[in-house]
Amino acid sequence: MTTLPYKIESSSPIVASLPRTNVRDGSRLASRELAVSLAAKSITDPPGGVVRVVHVPTGEVLFSKVSGWGELDE
Repeated sequence: MTTLPYKIESSSPIVASLPRTNVRDGSRLASRELAVSLAAKSITDPPGGVVRVVHVPTGEVLFSKVSGWGELDE
């Protein structure tokens, strides 16, 4: 059985900001780099939630950010 040691989590619902990605709270991945990349591009609804990547076996938080929608320049 393959273990997926990296988990993306948030206390708010996660909305993937990249097309064709299905990132949600509790998503588990095998790659640390992919988990951090997807978490960095994810936002929460409502904005302001914290998105984290956790190494499940140790419980260590590897990445954390406060989500925001950002400003769009017109």
